[in-house]
Amino acid sequence: MRRFGLLVLLCAALAAPAPAALLPEALGEFVRKSVEPIEAPDPDLSAEFGFEEAEKAVYETLDGRSAVIRATRYYDDTGAFSAFQWFKPEQGDWETYGKRAWKGPASILIQLGNYLVEMSGDAPVDEHVELMLTYLPKIRVTVDPPVLAYAPKQGIGDGSERYILGPVALDRLAPEISPSTAGFHFGAEAHYAEYATPAGPTRMLLFSYPTPQMAREQVEAFRGIGNVVAKRTGPLIAAVVAPPSPDEAQRLLAKVRYEAEVTLDFKEPVRHDDPYLLLIDIAMLVGILVALFVVGGLLMAGGRIMAGKVAPNSLFAPGEAEAVTRLHIDD
Repeated sequence: MRRFGLLVLLCAALAAPAPAALLPEALGEFVRKSVEPIEAPDPDLSAEFGFEEAEKAVYETLDGRSAVIRATRYYDDTGAFSAFQWFKPEQGDWETYGKRAWKGPASILIQLGNYLVEMSGDAPVDEHVELMLTYLPKIRVTVDPPVLAYAPKQGIGDGSERYILGPVALDRLAPEISPSTAGFHFGAEAHYAEYATPAGPTRMLLFSYPTPQMAREQVEAFRGIGNVVAKRTGPLIAAVVAPPSPDEAQRLLAKVRYEAEVTLDFKEPVRHDDPYLLLIDIAMLVGILVALFVVGGLLMAGGRIMAGKVAPNSLFAPGEAEAVTRLHIDD
């Protein structure tokens, strides 16, 4: 029985489908030579971003060119965006792949939806790269975090922006603020950046909460931290950490203004709301029905006549006309 059980388990393992690869078998001239799963970069930080799986594939062409591509899938778009900000090289320039891409000294980092793709070596044709991104399995594409729209853009230091989803990232950027003060259990997220001010580099974090009430409850905890200047506006809390100048901190906080967007109920107009178009549609429908009836009648009559000539005894052939009874009333 023990051997039989082992045999059943072996057959089940062989019959189980192999996990689908994240990367395709070919990219134009580049053919995949090897593929293997890889560990997440910076495991603690990646776990906070919602890391799911990652793999590395090596591609080669017949003329000797090669490329190495690493694909990492996160739970959602926000996690991949956070990883993009944390893992992209400091030196480089923007590219046009996917949703956003950064070309560093040795590789190109691409973010699309909940995926982060890194390419190094010889780059395939742009069209093939975009096609690869389109067919990534289990891809989820959403909008960027709304808090980014309220972060001041003027004066941001190059490469200083980071997105914070939990205590690990917060501790690396602003250890002065504890996770309990940030209130990640409320679903808080934060944008971090260093701003150039006349008094020197100034760190500011912009926390976003699901509701203004949650932000109102947490802002007092921020104000209780020494050497932190905080301000609440709507569901946002802006906190300047260890400012080199209190006045510059206030000027920076003044640039953060939350504006609520009110969306009124609006019904999209449809075609039948216009009486003129409604009458035209009715006339067109009647014309189509009449045409269908005429064509159907002609087909039926023609079919019966043809059946009477080809197969007079068939079911579709017309029957013999009944004799007409005459009353001879005139006689």
